[in-house]
Amino acid sequence: MKRRNASLLGNVLMGLGLVVMVVGVGYSILNQLPQLDLPQFFAHGAILSIFVGAVLWLAGARIG
Repeated sequence: MKRRNASLLGNVLMGLGLVVMVVGVGYSILNQLPQLDLPQFFAHGAILSIFVGAVLWLAGARIG
């Protein structure tokens, strides 16, 4: 893989990881509000998405 493509892939993975982490944190916060009545089942997935986003971020940083 050329350096330019590796840098682009790294940036894309870092951006994707950031989005996944922000969505996970946002859902975790919104899940605490009782008036929204969000399914509790997805709360565990939101916590998992924070860690998946962090792994994507780190993989992108390593590639880039």
